[in-house]
Amino acid sequence: MPPGRLGEQLRLNSAGTTTLIDRLERLGLVRRDRDTTDRRRVLLTVEPQAIDLGWSFFGPAIGTLLTAMDAFAPAELDTAERFLTAMTTAATRVNAATPDP
Repeated sequence: MPPGRLGEQLRLNSAGTTTLIDRLERLGLVRRDRDTTDRRRVLLTVEPQAIDLGWSFFGPAIGTLLTAMDAFAPAELDTAERFLTAMTTAATRVNAATPDP
């Protein structure tokens, strides 16, 4: 992922994104790599240590959620997905139309 995309997703400005990436890099959680097709571009690579950390934190929750999902038929999960997608879209529209304080 390019650093700019990470910043967009986190709604950080360029300085904030750079500070975050510097900190993550110092902690050994990400590294900056040159794009092999365009040497001007930098891509962020998640290090195995970060993946392990994520699994140690979120793994138990993921397992519990997957077990709970097993109680639902595929059609029920499809309905739930449609509902959650519609609610996310609606909330995003409201958020986009609401001016920042």
